This record gives sequence, C-alpha cells and structure tokens, in this order.
Amino acid sequence: MSIDKELREELRQVSDSMRCPPDLYERVRQSYQHYMNEKRGRSPMKKRMLAGIVAAAILIPSAVFASSYLADDIFGSVTTIEQRGGSQEDYQEIEGMLQAAKGKLTEDEFKEYMELTKQMVQLKLKITDERGVKHEEWLTQEEQQQFEQLASRLAPYFEKINGTTNP
Repeated sequence: MSIDKELREELRQVSDSMRCPPDLYERVRQSYQHYMNEKRGRSPMKKRMLAGIVAAAILIPSAVFASSYLADDIFGSVTTIEQRGGSQEDYQEIEGMLQAAKGKLTEDEFKEYMELTKQMVQLKLKITDERGVKHEEWLTQEEQQQFEQLASRLAPYFEKINGTTNP
C-alpha cells in the first residue's frame, strides 16, 4: 500500500473513534439552518424584485399605447377623419389639442367641452365631403343656428386653453 493510502486509512480510523460534544452538533446544525434560511429568503426576494421591474418595464409602455385616444371619443377612429380628407397627422393634432384641454380645464369644464366639441364635430363631418372640402350650405337653417351656438359656447374654452384670458 502507498503512503497516501495508509495515511488516509489511519486518519479515517482516528476520526471514527473521535466523539464531539453534543452541544457542538447543535451549534453546527443551528448555524447551517440559519444559513439555509437566509439563502432561501434572499433568492426569492431578488426574483420577485426582478419580476416586478420587468413587469413594470413591459406594462407601463403598453398601457400608454393601449390607452384610448380622446379623439376616439369624438370621431370613433382615425378612419373617420381619413374618409373626410384628413390624415393621421390631423388626427394626432386634434388629439394633442384635446390633451392640452384636459390639462388646462377642470374636470367639469372638460366634460362639457368634450360634449360640445362632439356636437360641433358631428356638424362639421356632415358638411365635409370626402376630399375635405366644407359645404356649409348642406346644413339646414336649424343646424346653422346650432353650429353658431356651439361656436359661441366653445369660445371661452378655446380662450382658456390657448391662455388668452386673464385668470
């Protein structure tokens, strides 16, 4: 037998004959248990934190893109404008105007503004052909009066939105 094997065998026999005090076993067991609990507690927390960050990174931009446009409440969709000679840029400009109005008007004012704007747009869509040309003569006398009333009721809102009124 080689010297390494003899030494290994001798050490194994001596270690088998050694006895550790029982409290040492308990301290080692507690220490190992504490280590395992910390390791188990840290890892899921890191995974949860990482999952939360990834979810936020995915959900926030998708919520922005998925949110409905204010202009959709008035027109229904961008195709309505395109059918009347408008473009995607026109639709985005209207959306920007509505977003500005939402930021500058109170909630009640904005609700009334949206309702009046919706009525005004319905009349404008009625007089606009597929090339985008307006034909005011297509309106009846009653609709023309309604159009003028809506314009006068919307004027203060436009002034407030554009910042031309004194607070």
